Amino acid sequence: MKTFFLLVGVLLSFILAFAQPKDPPKGARCVVCGMDVNMMPKFTSQLKLKDGKHVYTESPKHAIQYFLKNKDKVSQIWVKDFSTGKWIDAKRAYYVAVDEGPMGPDLAAFRSMVKAKKFAKGKKVFRFKDIDLEFLKHLDMGHGGMKH
Repeated sequence: MKTFFLLVGVLLSFILAFAQPKDPPKGARCVVCGMDVNMMPKFTSQLKLKDGKHVYTESPKHAIQYFLKNKDKVSQIWVKDFSTGKWIDAKRAYYVAVDEGPMGPDLAAFRSMVKAKKFAKGKKVFRFKDIDLEFLKHLDMGHGGMKH
């Protein structure tokens, strides 16, 4: 019985080790635009593809854009919590449109709705499900996503 629990523990550790985000290597480029993903670390994001490969983006905006265009290839998507810099599940994050991301207007991601609302100072807070390609297009046009 002891061996069974040890085996389950090892298997669970193995699975969790492969389900975690990885810090992007130095010089990693955005899969969407080719920009260095380490320029503004609070925005760095990543996706794990179903083949096990990790791809990186310089921002949540590009990570979500890549996801929306490649849902069938992506198994997981992570963004960094803007207040802590820690990796969080992008699908559970709260987003606030910002004017100054790595390439202009972008999204700041937060693990907590409370922190997102405090940061937003009255601006709208978005959930992952609220963001589509049309939203990202408005964001790129400098509308801060408010027309969505």
